[in-house]
Amino acid sequence: MIAAMNAERIKLTSTRSPYWCIAVVVVLAVAVAALTGATSTAPLGPSPGESAWTALIGLNAFGVLVLMIMAVLAVTSEYRFGTIRTTFQAIPKRSTVLLAKAGVFGALAVAVTLVLAVVGIFLVRGLAGSSSGIELGDPGVVRQIWGTPVIAALYVLIGLGVGAIVRHTAGAIVIVLIWNLALESILSILPKVGEHIAPFLPFANGSRFLNEGAGDTQYHWNIYGSLIYFAVFAVIVFMIGIVMTERRDA
Repeated sequence: MIAAMNAERIKLTSTRSPYWCIAVVVVLAVAVAALTGATSTAPLGPSPGESAWTALIGLNAFGVLVLMIMAVLAVTSEYRFGTIRTTFQAIPKRSTVLLAKAGVFGALAVAVTLVLAVVGIFLVRGLAGSSSGIELGDPGVVRQIWGTPVIAALYVLIGLGVGAIVRHTAGAIVIVLIWNLALESILSILPKVGEHIAPFLPFANGSRFLNEGAGDTQYHWNIYGSLIYFAVFAVIVFMIGIVMTERRDA
């Protein structure tokens, strides 16, 4: 596993797409936080935690999507350029390859989002002061700081899983974006059944963990139940990707 992770680390640092993705995440997180802090004249939310969520929206709503796309590219690019055959020849146990990708890209996502979450909170506080509604040390604010990296890591798992299932870059990216940005919203507003479906939508549960006050959906569990639900969903998608990779030809 260590050798496989070293190989994935080398791939990560020797290709351009991860650098571009991380750069986009940094710009989104810092620019939105700076703009929010500079223009804030009232609390950003009804509670300190929700104010922090709003301050980090460039990161926790859009940056994590970019990290998921980066994870998709980590798998599909190898199929596109044919390097996956060499990878599987060097490491015949294919599940090890995907687990190594999860470890390397997951660790990168956690590190980047943790730093940016702290930077974003302090940037908004520094620019807006107490008018931002963010209270350092508040449990809801602390949850944003450690919860955003956790959600980012789960997004990476989903990206790797979908990438392994679909194998095609454009198709996999369309699936994860449409699913996150449109499909769940459409399902939640369907007449008669939407209110019953909404509490079980995975990405909605992930978002709810960070932004407890979002929406009018009546969930069957608390915010930590939503985190567990989303984590189980991410692991299932990733495991399906492993199973399909094991069973299909490279």
